[in-house]
Amino acid sequence: MLKKLCKYEFKSIMRTLLPIYLAVIAVSLINAVSLGLSSGPFTNNDIQIFDGTILYWILGLMQLVVGFAYFAVLVALFVLTMVVILQRFYKGLLCDEGYLMFTLPVKTWQLITAKGIAAFVMSILSTITAVLSIFILAIGLSGISWISGLFDFQGWVQFFKALSKAVPGWPFYGLLLLVVLIASGLSSLYQMYCAMAIGHLAHKHRILMSVAAYIAINMVFSFIGGLLMILIGETDGFGILQILGRMSYVQAYHTGMCILLFGMLFLSLVQLAVFFFGTERILSRKLNLE
Repeated sequence: MLKKLCKYEFKSIMRTLLPIYLAVIAVSLINAVSLGLSSGPFTNNDIQIFDGTILYWILGLMQLVVGFAYFAVLVALFVLTMVVILQRFYKGLLCDEGYLMFTLPVKTWQLITAKGIAAFVMSILSTITAVLSIFILAIGLSGISWISGLFDFQGWVQFFKALSKAVPGWPFYGLLLLVVLIASGLSSLYQMYCAMAIGHLAHKHRILMSVAAYIAINMVFSFIGGLLMILIGETDGFGILQILGRMSYVQAYHTGMCILLFGMLFLSLVQLAVFFFGTERILSRKLNLE
């Protein structure tokens, strides 16, 4: 059933976000063409088509217009992604549509899991779309000759050799960092869900209360984080600094990186668990759709 819920969420979100994805790519292509024209034969003083000065100003105006359009659609991409993610949760579970969703033969945790998976994946797709648009602009600005460097096998071999020498064990750190980023992203997403669930407990001004709950949650976790930093500082990191001081450079580096990344992962997972189960408990026990 969770698979069907996720499929339903993806279809609902894609109906809104797919047009903006296409718009970003289309405007990026237009920008790339205008950048290519500005550095092409039309700007060569030896070639006069109509009037070089007039054409120069036309191309400049074209670049200005499509540049503003690109900036507008890029901002709209991230804003619309965030709005759709929040709207799908709020309207789907906390408004009239919630009457239907909570009559389905599924658990509450499955509903919020499906919402979270779809929202997180669509956030990644929005980021990929933005990166792809920048890649297209780079091609329009400098041509495609530099792309051949991306397929230079020997160049990549030398790069990874240098990286391995500078950062021993980088594949492990990179994979662990990726896991940390995923956990942190999900934690941030479910923090917004939890804030909306808390705000919905109020009888009036629920959106305002959701914003207040989000700010309060941030303040609480910031206070806890600051308190932990003070405690660690006062206790010399529970003796960690002394332990690292007795190790070789390579051992101390590896141990320090592991402590840092695993510590970040632990904190993100704790926050994710608090927000997820907090949201699930509120929607299961205290849901008020009136």
